[in-house]
Amino acid sequence: MRRVWILAAAAVLASCSPKAKTGAEAKYAGLDEAILAWRQQIVKTDKACSAKADGCQSFEVGCKGEREITPIDQAKGVSAKLVVAMSWEGWDAVRSEYRPESGFSEFTKVDGGWLRGATAPVNLSTCVSS
Repeated sequence: MRRVWILAAAAVLASCSPKAKTGAEAKYAGLDEAILAWRQQIVKTDKACSAKADGCQSFEVGCKGEREITPIDQAKGVSAKLVVAMSWEGWDAVRSEYRPESGFSEFTKVDGGWLRGATAPVNLSTCVSS
């Protein structure tokens, strides 16, 4: 009976331990955290966000669009590249109401870390360039 309990405890512990990420999970590991950091930067730097305590609200990622990785990118260690479109509502002090706003960034994964750069606006639902 004791052996059954030990095996059951081992099975429970094994199911709780983190599993290695594979495929798309590994390719995009850390992207959610990079997008959250971008959101936090928007809250700190956008005029509408600083207009009042809850100056920006309702953040939503509209789309994530994968981009081609060129041989030049590969030589630089790029393993993933995509455009992310985000929308939110920012406080308009002149009108005293929330107004829709949006932002666009290109995220590039290099040597396991994400870099964020500027990109041209894209359609918020398809991530295709306007």
